[in-house]
Amino acid sequence: MLEEAGLILGPLDVLHIYQATPTNTVTFASTGVSGVHFGFLVMPNAPLDSSPVVMTVPLAAEPNHVIAGTLHEFLCLGCRQGWAFLEQFAHDPEWALSWYQATEPSVFPLGDPMARLLRLTPWPNVRARLAELREYHLGRLAIRPPEPEPEPEAEPVREAGPARQNEAAREQKPALDRNRSPRLPRFDQPPRPGRRPSPVAGEGLRGAGADR
Repeated sequence: MLEEAGLILGPLDVLHIYQATPTNTVTFASTGVSGVHFGFLVMPNAPLDSSPVVMTVPLAAEPNHVIAGTLHEFLCLGCRQGWAFLEQFAHDPEWALSWYQATEPSVFPLGDPMARLLRLTPWPNVRARLAELREYHLGRLAIRPPEPEPEPEAEPVREAGPARQNEAAREQKPALDRNRSPRLPRFDQPPRPGRRPSPVAGEGLRGAGADR
């Protein structure tokens, strides 16, 4: 019957499926939307219904909020406006404060009968009480460190194909040409037609001297 007011009760659960859920809380209810859930903060020598209530909003930048000191106080907070919009304390806290500070009659049918049966009364000052709860209990939450991101896989080394091998060969060819020795003339072959043979070293000098 509380589902219409955004409170889906469930069995006590310590298996936290969300990374943001404190490990020292016991989940007992949810809103059924976006993974928002409520849990008791385990306190030494204190029963769960007398322990602070933590709301976890997995998709929020600041996911955990202490929103009540006991189960009875938690029920009082939503006895008129319900619990469906409690997650707005993580997204738009000013809007949530104005919504839960309102004193109009209950917005869901069973709100007033349940309030009379369980003696529930709205909070007189929502802003001040939430600030007290944050100061007293937020530091007690045991938060799991974020999981490390997987390292990117190294790309496999590919063997150079024929096109790459030909390109590498062209890149190396100028260097080989620069290191090659200059070509020297050969005198053991007859000269080409129409070209004068080069004199052998010494002969030209001797011929010049003979002419003198």
